[in-house]
Amino acid sequence: MLNNLVNRHDADRLLRKVRRLELHPVVAKVRVRGGARVVEHWTEVEPSMTQRWAIPSVVKRWNLLMTGDAETSFPAYVAAKHFAPRDDLRGLSLGCGTGGNELLWAKTGAFGLLEGVDVAPARIEFAGRTAVEQGLSDVLRFRVADVHRMTADGERFDVLLGLQSLHHFDELDRTLPVLAGLLEPDGMFVVDEFVGPTRFQWTDRQLEAANAMLELLPEERRRLPDGRIKRRVVRPSRLSMVLDDPSEAVDADALLPGLRRLFDVVEERPYGGTVLHIALSGIAHNLLGQDPGTLDLLERCFAAEDEALPEVGHDFVALVLRPKNAA
Repeated sequence: MLNNLVNRHDADRLLRKVRRLELHPVVAKVRVRGGARVVEHWTEVEPSMTQRWAIPSVVKRWNLLMTGDAETSFPAYVAAKHFAPRDDLRGLSLGCGTGGNELLWAKTGAFGLLEGVDVAPARIEFAGRTAVEQGLSDVLRFRVADVHRMTADGERFDVLLGLQSLHHFDELDRTLPVLAGLLEPDGMFVVDEFVGPTRFQWTDRQLEAANAMLELLPEERRRLPDGRIKRRVVRPSRLSMVLDDPSEAVDADALLPGLRRLFDVVEERPYGGTVLHIALSGIAHNLLGQDPGTLDLLERCFAAEDEALPEVGHDFVALVLRPKNAA
């Protein structure tokens, strides 16, 4: 309906909220607009255990696809291959959130200073506390900042990190050159990103593959946190995406082409997620175990995604980039 601006699933979700007397949060979202709603959405600091990144086997799969070794993380791989022997790099991580990824990069030993910036004060406060608790505050720092304004201050960095944050940036034709302006001429832009459909407008083939993957899982493995069983994957309406988080995948279709226009690709490692991302969303907490039954189910899911990838493509990619015409 209207290019999926709204759909019948919106009505179903609204009805469930009315039945549970949860209508107030919906009204509140309508009242809070623009950037303020983005900040409000990202005030949560506790990690979600319902998404696939909480599953140890999924993380090992990512490692294997990104680095060639299930036990070697992407930060460790990049530091050894692209940063060494430097141990004094000045880095900036864009949209750092609660700082979990930045902790891993700081621990590589490649940085003299790594700063994380985000627009959500609650997340920056949490990240700063964690850096202190882990004894990394001498190399890892966090601040609230809008990267659009940082170039005016003449700030430049040896390394930029875009770690599942760039797909939240809009107006990429204007924003990506701003980000490029934060990088030293011989610097590196390291990206680990969602590059799938804008506003999560999944393709028909993607939905078909995801729902086939769901059928591989028994009902008890498809239980949502509220007790309902996840029966199928649906394409969210554009309106529901904007109400939930106006920044989510706001211009995702344009991200990879935009990066390739502005930067030379030193290394590119696609790592799937096109089917797993949406099939396991909301139910990953049922697959956290390391028992043989859980591991077997996950291997079947991995095989199903691998079979679909030649047709559906990769929604997630890791890249190492340099500014065009860099020496």
